[in-house]
Amino acid sequence: MIKILDRYIGVEFLKHLFFITFVFMIFFVIAHFFDHADTFVKHHASVLLVLTYYALSLPGYFYQTSLFAILFATLITYTIFSKNQEIMAMRVHGISLWATVRPVLLLSVILSVFIFIDGEFITPITQKKTFYIYNTKVKKEKKSEIFFGAKKWLRWNDKIYNFRRIDQSGKKIEGITIFIMSKKFHVAQRIDALTAEQKSADKWLLTNVIWRTFEKGKPIVTFKYPKRVFQFPRLSKVSKEAERQTKQMSFTQLNEFIEKNKSAINQKVLNRYYVDLHTKAAYPLGGIIMVLVAIPFALKMGRQGGISVGLGFSIGLGIIYIILSSLFNSLGYAGLLNSLLAAWAVNIIFFLGGCLAYLSLPQ
Repeated sequence: MIKILDRYIGVEFLKHLFFITFVFMIFFVIAHFFDHADTFVKHHASVLLVLTYYALSLPGYFYQTSLFAILFATLITYTIFSKNQEIMAMRVHGISLWATVRPVLLLSVILSVFIFIDGEFITPITQKKTFYIYNTKVKKEKKSEIFFGAKKWLRWNDKIYNFRRIDQSGKKIEGITIFIMSKKFHVAQRIDALTAEQKSADKWLLTNVIWRTFEKGKPIVTFKYPKRVFQFPRLSKVSKEAERQTKQMSFTQLNEFIEKNKSAINQKVLNRYYVDLHTKAAYPLGGIIMVLVAIPFALKMGRQGGISVGLGFSIGLGIIYIILSSLFNSLGYAGLLNSLLAAWAVNIIFFLGGCLAYLSLPQ
């Protein structure tokens, strides 16, 4: 009887979960498409290319919405059980409260593992591919490559840029080297500067400039300038690109990146990286937390309001989770809160709230 009951509860939960996940996916795709439709039309993107782009976006959409899909599915499932008196019928026949909770809790553990796998192995790959499709295939931008290590590297056409540190605004640079490559990809010129500051859309003022030219069979020619105006690509995108790349890294990749380069990263940026790292571990376990929080409230509300109340409560809990998560992450980024605590605080609060709500139920 218990096995049949486990199967019944599990199947009902999964039915609601798949439907809600599907709705979230469709909503994200439609919202993104209408926001970028003019770009697809303007650049004459083929239907196949657009479909490929959105197919590769699905793992990322699932990762972003998975916790809230679990929350909605749990609340709806147990609200229906409670409203239809099914939970009461189970209790009358001697089935414990734990037995009615166990199937969904076990499924949430499996889902949390899958969410972690998605974030660790699948989403980082698909996000890079979608970024490449949108910028290179759709918008047909000139290919650039950006690599981040102890220093930042940018390859743009025939030039390779090397930056020691870029201001968060992308308008000030400390320590810059520019390699101008020949057609055979040999270094034709090298420019070193102490600082660079943006003066207009594409013009930068370099200070303490040393400019060297290299020609085969000729001596190296060196020029020195106290100040020199130079034309760059739009480097305001570089600092944003740095943040985008670290956001797209898996837990393992980001951990390796931090350990290898933390001596060259300023403390403010390092705080952000550590918060993001711990969040990548804390976020998947949020699925279990959502189940613990949702079930007690669903059992209490089911007799009174039904699905509409459950949906409203789900939205409210989701908004509170997002607000608290953003708040604690911001405190961690600013260095006002330990990075580990900043990432896990919202899960701890929701876990304690769920446990208290569960204990308040008649056993």
